[in-house]
Amino acid sequence: MASINQLISEIAHSVQQADSVPVRNAIRLGIIHARNRLIRNTYDSHGYVDKVLQQRFKITLINCPDGDISDTLNLNLKKVKRSLNRVPRPVRIDNGHPFISVRTTGFDNPIEIPFIKEPSAKFYTCLPGMACLESYDYINQYLYINLRNSDRLLLTNQIIVEAAFENPFEIPEEHFNKEYNYSDDDEFMISEDMIGDIKKLVLETFNPNIVRQTNEIPTPNLMK
Repeated sequence: MASINQLISEIAHSVQQADSVPVRNAIRLGIIHARNRLIRNTYDSHGYVDKVLQQRFKITLINCPDGDISDTLNLNLKKVKRSLNRVPRPVRIDNGHPFISVRTTGFDNPIEIPFIKEPSAKFYTCLPGMACLESYDYINQYLYINLRNSDRLLLTNQIIVEAAFENPFEIPEEHFNKEYNYSDDDEFMISEDMIGDIKKLVLETFNPNIVRQTNEIPTPNLMK
């Protein structure tokens, strides 16, 4: 396993910029971009996102405020809940769903909430067996839960969201009832088999001649 800081140091030394803060910051962004690209490529090849790369966390729900985007679609706002805060963006995968899972909290009979685009949600009430089916949509980074005619989630104020996220540092972890923020020294974000590909992608796109802070010439002129 390797942490982001370990990879930054290895790549920075390979481009002879180990002490350059701007270069190290650029490499850090490159590592995160490469990680997301590899996750998407894996899904394109196998239709699966590795569980070890997924993160989950609880989000708080509120009743959809008046004048919200849902109001323009003539939905009953008393039957719509919205996440209190913006939900971090997941890695874009080609399956038509923004998240791997959206469900109620707890291990006893959790309710899995399917993804249905909000403009289409009202038409599902006409389908047999789906009139009371809850659904969610992801709009402007807010999560909207359409309760329709269901009473199963009326008293629910928290749900679980699970996915591989573009910026894994934005996801808090519940750690012994305290919020724990990930750092560049955590190793869970990068699997062992991804390290070589990440290094290759970063080095292919990283040009040390552009970000050099000195007037040093990479290849010194030969004296005649």
